[in-house]
Amino acid sequence: MALPGVTSPSCIYACTRFRVRKTALLPREEYLRLMQLSIPGIVNHLARREEYAQEIADLAHDFTGAQLIEEAVNRSLARSFSHALAIAPGDLHLLTAEYLARWDIANVMAVLRSTVHDIPRQQVRDLLIPAGEVDGTLLDRLLGLSTCEDVLEALQGWRFYPTLAEYYRVCGEKGVFARIETELYRQYYAKLLGPTRSGCSGCQELNAYLRFEIDSTNMKNLIRLHCAEEACDITVVDRTMIPGGYIPITLFRRLYGIETEGEFISTFLKTDIVPVLARAVRDLRQDPGFSGEDAAELVWQRWHQHRRPVHEIEVAVTRIRLHQMEAQSRRHPFSVLPVLTYLERKKYEVFNLRAIARGKAFGLPSERIWQYIVL
Repeated sequence: MALPGVTSPSCIYACTRFRVRKTALLPREEYLRLMQLSIPGIVNHLARREEYAQEIADLAHDFTGAQLIEEAVNRSLARSFSHALAIAPGDLHLLTAEYLARWDIANVMAVLRSTVHDIPRQQVRDLLIPAGEVDGTLLDRLLGLSTCEDVLEALQGWRFYPTLAEYYRVCGEKGVFARIETELYRQYYAKLLGPTRSGCSGCQELNAYLRFEIDSTNMKNLIRLHCAEEACDITVVDRTMIPGGYIPITLFRRLYGIETEGEFISTFLKTDIVPVLARAVRDLRQDPGFSGEDAAELVWQRWHQHRRPVHEIEVAVTRIRLHQMEAQSRRHPFSVLPVLTYLERKKYEVFNLRAIARGKAFGLPSERIWQYIVL
């Protein structure tokens, strides 16, 4: 056990390993080269990289083309998660496991939806990425079950089982999965944002990152509700919002009911989303004069037209958030932040490679695919 205020050698070792692993991620120049290759060329290129060679070799007999790329990079990501949990010591391990629980939620919800809507199991299995408690063995078992009730029973040992049990009798009811999913993420963030751990380096900065993540998620959900074909009442907004962010739920409720430009912009300017959004658009458009007021006006135009944000802007905001997380990880080099920064960067590397593979498979031009790349 390390003395108070002294970083343990195992923590220093683990954080150093993750910083080294981060340097092995694909740089911008390599993405540009990949964009010029055919799908077989991308497969050959990845097969020469240590991070993907084994997965491609193992899967080449069962998959080809874009599907081979997607399967291989998904497996590589799952391996990165397992590796992180294996080498992170003590509190670092606990924080990493709590952070990765979001993948358990996504996997479980995918299995439940596939069971109710009779989606082919292999199609679902190809999309799942084991991360923590709900490992690959349990996921395979869940996919072998025929009813929603059987899946729920098999998850009794899962930390979030009580939430699932609450909806046990209405598993197939319209809209129930959205309510379950929202409640699962509410509990997920509440646990991560719980009382600050004594002497936890970087926890305050991690909480700041997570709180902004909650605000961004709530804003996206609010816009999604506003863009729906049928207007919903305020109780639906309340059920959809996740508490714990910087922006109070009451402000989101106000935004949902606003139909005038002046009131919307003045209210939106009170959120912490504005400066990040303004910076993201400045970087995207190379426009140093783009202000917070301009950002609020941009959101209003989409809101007024009942249209969702431009995907390029969402990607630009994600880039800013990742850069902020990386900056904090440098300030706290022996905390959970270097671990999570690597895992987030690895996640987006996998998303990028999947976007390239899918784009190539559908014959999209390179400039269109590039809009989905997060660097």
